[in-house]
Amino acid sequence: MGALDFSGRQQLYYQLYNLLFQDIISGKYPVGCIIPAESELMNTYHVSRATARKAMEMLANDGLVSKKRGYGTFVISAQPNTSPQRVVRYTRKNRVDQVIAVKRMINQKVMKAPKDIAECLQLSDDCDIIRIKRVRYAGEEPFYLEINYFEQSFVPEVMEHDFSKESLRVFLSNAYQIQWSFAKQKIYSILADKEMAELLHIAVGSPLLYIRRISFDKDNHPRECVCTYYRADTYHLEIELAI
Repeated sequence: MGALDFSGRQQLYYQLYNLLFQDIISGKYPVGCIIPAESELMNTYHVSRATARKAMEMLANDGLVSKKRGYGTFVISAQPNTSPQRVVRYTRKNRVDQVIAVKRMINQKVMKAPKDIAECLQLSDDCDIIRIKRVRYAGEEPFYLEINYFEQSFVPEVMEHDFSKESLRVFLSNAYQIQWSFAKQKIYSILADKEMAELLHIAVGSPLLYIRRISFDKDNHPRECVCTYYRADTYHLEIELAI
């Protein structure tokens, strides 16, 4: 059991979140397991309910846990939906884990599927899709742009929610009982166009790390395409290989 540092150098909720994150990724809390309730975390780590709740919300935002009323909080995945954030390192002087990260909604709309997205989701070109465009900030600084695509008829209620404040992955799990199976991911190096540059506060033509992830449900149907554009001056990939 890890201990928290009460010196004030790092937020308690983040320390608690990180301990629980590692316990889930390591398999201490396997998929399907009920993790400690907020009250138990409060007693074990001597933190407030607000701190315990914030840590649990962050795990939910990562797509690792889901709360079922009357039962508890279950581990639903050992692979965070924000996995690039766990394998890349923020290289600026102020580490990303030392500030509060928030997402700002740019827009969400229903539109005809672009050809490349239609191919990713195995849809016809005239199919209606939902596009959610958000920018993640660390303090006042934007560090990546994220665009989610879904078939509209599959998740029609998505348009009624504000996912700058609510966890998209948890909503999908609770509202539609989606059980994610696996994902395919490709990584590219690209240059920022005018819109990306404006949203990320960088110059046009600046290098970006572009990651496209397609997530599949338990029936092996592609249900979500996520395109993420990371500022190259704030991220690098760190990959551990078995040799």
